[in-house]
Amino acid sequence: MSHPDLSGRQLVKIISIVLKLLVFALVCFSCTSREENEIKELMNAVFEWELNRGEEVIVFAEAEENWKIPWLDSCSVEGILSLQSDFRYKVLFKDVFTEADAKKICREGRQAFRFQQDMFPAGVKVSSEKGRYDSLSNAYYNALGKPEVVELDMELKKYMSYKTISKPVFLQDYRYAFLYVFSGGTGLLIYKKQNNKWVHYFTSTLMLIE
Repeated sequence: MSHPDLSGRQLVKIISIVLKLLVFALVCFSCTSREENEIKELMNAVFEWELNRGEEVIVFAEAEENWKIPWLDSCSVEGILSLQSDFRYKVLFKDVFTEADAKKICREGRQAFRFQQDMFPAGVKVSSEKGRYDSLSNAYYNALGKPEVVELDMELKKYMSYKTISKPVFLQDYRYAFLYVFSGGTGLLIYKKQNNKWVHYFTSTLMLIE
C-alpha cells in the first residue's frame, strides 16, 4: 500500500524540480536575449558616425580584458568613481554611477567575451585575429632596439584600423551602457538610453597598460 504513495510523491517531486528548472532556464534565456539585443542596438550607436562617413570598420571578435585605469594597479570602485568626462563641461562618474555600478563595471567589463557578426550593423566586419595581433604586439615590444623590430612594425601597421572593445556593461536596468574602446587612442565610453535609443553621453580617455 505504501509503495504507490511513495512513487506518487517522488513523481510530484520530480515534476516540481523539472518545472523549477524550466522557469530558471526561461528567465536566463530572457536575460541573455535582452542583453544580446541591447548589444546590437548599442553597436549601432557606437559605429553610426563612422559608417555614415563610409569608413571601413573592423572589430576584433575577442573582447578586451586588459584595460586599466593608468594610476591604479587594478580596477576598483574608488578608481571608477574618480573618473570624469574629457571636456570642459565635466560629467563625474560619481554623480552618475553608484558603488554597485562601479563593482559591476570592474567585474563584467573585463570578462572574456566573444562578439558575433550579427551583433553589429551592416558595414562592420568582425575579425578573429586578435590573438595574432597580441602576439605581434608582445614581440614588437620585446624586439625594441633590434633589427627585427622593423618587420614587426610593418606587420602591426596592418591592424592600425582595427578596433578592440570590451564586453559592454549595462547599468541601472539598461539606463546606461559602459564600454572600453581601443582604436589609436583608448577611452571609456558611456552611453545613455534616451527615447529607447542609445546615445553617446560622454567619454573618459585612458591608456592601455600591458
